[in-house]
Amino acid sequence: MNEPLTMSRPGIAFSGKTNNKHPQWYNQPLRLTQEQKRDPLPVLDDFFECYHLNEVRQTLWEWLTEVLSSQRSIAIEPLDRNNHIYFYEKIEGIIEAAFILKNKIQKRRRKKEKRLTKINRSKESQSPIINKNNTINIITDIKSVDFGETYGKPAQLIEYVDETPIGVIVEVFKTEPLYLLRDQMKNWLTVAISADCSVYEDAEQRGQLLSFQDQLLVLIEALFIIYTQQGNHAVMKSESRENDQPQLLTHDQIANPMKVVTAFFDKFPLYYCIRELNDWLEAAICFAGTYPDNMNELQALYTYRNVLCLIRSAHRLIYPITA
Repeated sequence: MNEPLTMSRPGIAFSGKTNNKHPQWYNQPLRLTQEQKRDPLPVLDDFFECYHLNEVRQTLWEWLTEVLSSQRSIAIEPLDRNNHIYFYEKIEGIIEAAFILKNKIQKRRRKKEKRLTKINRSKESQSPIINKNNTINIITDIKSVDFGETYGKPAQLIEYVDETPIGVIVEVFKTEPLYLLRDQMKNWLTVAISADCSVYEDAEQRGQLLSFQDQLLVLIEALFIIYTQQGNHAVMKSESRENDQPQLLTHDQIANPMKVVTAFFDKFPLYYCIRELNDWLEAAICFAGTYPDNMNELQALYTYRNVLCLIRSAHRLIYPITA
């Protein structure tokens, strides 16, 4: 057996990669003590006390970004990049599953402790928590815009951006919920990064796309906040899914979504956004491997159109057409 290389924390030995080859430990936990194996909850508590769930996602994303964008990395080949993205997604899923399990176990234990306490104590009432939502009165109906005769062809959604950017944003989120749009962009990114014969064979271009997509998700969540602030979407709010909520925005950004929009275009000019989206779409069309679930060439086109509508509408919100 190899000796520990160093001490990561007092009382806990660091086990190197070579220990993985030990025949009796090949598929067994190496770092947990016997007590932790019997009750792993303290391990989960300790981890999530040190790192918030969003911090874990951010760290994993930074690791993946570094691997995919390095000129001399272990992800030079498209298949290798695809495998690293796949592994990253699975690790992220395990972390989130551990977070949910921790909360469920703690909840069950608290209920058990509460039942035991009630044997000797009287029941205590709890006051309800009342939440208040603010709305903004910027409601525009896209159907009210008239382009006149167009040889029998209906106008496309992006044609309404100049007249009613809010209306376009509303129409996008009506057809594509936030959680679904996030999943589609994630799959679209995976396909583009893994494609042969695209601009993203270059590590620098991959790095730019990863950075752009990172900030684009924040922008889209800010636009979703603007969408939910429309007064005629009370039904959508009451019936929205738990996962159809912003995951990246801070409390200040949720309260001031237009600041997010302004900051995005301060970093990414509109012409760059359009060029990047075009390259992104082309890479997805050129992809010769197996597409992830809910993603193919046509779905990549739909996602491209929705994202382009959101970007151009957001740009029009801060740069309106003046008479």
